[in-house]
Parts: sequence; structure tokens; C-alpha cells
Amino acid sequence: MKGKLKIFQKVALSGFLLTAPFFFNGCKKEEATKVTPPTVIATVKEKKPGLYIINFDGLRLDGGFSYKIGYVIEGGDSNDEPEKSAMRLFENGIELHEAHTNHQDIRDFGKGRFSHWGTTLYFSTSDNTDPVANGREYTYTLNGSGYPAN
Repeated sequence: MKGKLKIFQKVALSGFLLTAPFFFNGCKKEEATKVTPPTVIATVKEKKPGLYIINFDGLRLDGGFSYKIGYVIEGGDSNDEPEKSAMRLFENGIELHEAHTNHQDIRDFGKGRFSHWGTTLYFSTSDNTDPVANGREYTYTLNGSGYPAN
């Protein structure tokens, strides 16, 4: 019985050794052929000078209540400058607060929290609804100026 077990172990081990290079080689090949998804280029409209309407093209759920826009907005926060962004965000003309919010807090709590990080806007709606489906208009300024509610 022990002899048969040893033969089985040798056959199983040799089978692994023969297939292992193909298995690992396949992983390397996949890494080499990874394709970076294209950046969405969206047209951003000005509602008033300096007040921009958020374009929902490329918008995606970032988890929980957080949404992430699919185009570049320069001038965001960074590790070196965590409150660099002067962005103010509005929902139907009413300012949303808690800028510079930790992204996990946006996901977990929402309620109008947002972050302009790097070149991306992460945000939540005031009532945690889907911004595409709720029918509201979302606008922003980048120079710190605000606009009164409509």
C-alpha cells in the first residue's frame, strides 16, 4: 500500500511540475496584455461664468453613497496639500457641505459630503439618492465663489 501511495505522489508531483510553468507563464502573459481603460472625455458646460454643470457621462458608483465622475477636473487636494481644492458643490443651487471629506466617509454616510481629490470628484447627494435618477442638477465652482439658490 505504501508503495502505491509513493508512486501516486511522484506522478502527482511530476504532473504539477510539468503544468506549473504553464500556469505561472499564463499569469505573466495576462499582466503584459492588460489594457488600460480609456479616459472618458466629457464636455463640461458653464451655467454662468465660473459655474460648471456636472456631466454624468462616465459617472460611476464608487461604493456606498459615493459617486465618481468620469472626467478630469484639475486643482484637487493631494497628500501634500489636503485642502488645496477651492471647489464648492451645489445641488439645485443649494451648496453641499463637508468638502475635503475622507472617501470612506462619503461612501458610508453620504449626505452631501464630497472630495475633489487629484483630478477626480467623489460626491454624494444630499439624500443619498442616485444623482442620475433623482432629477437634480449638480454644479460646481473651482474658485471658491458661491451662487445663491435658484
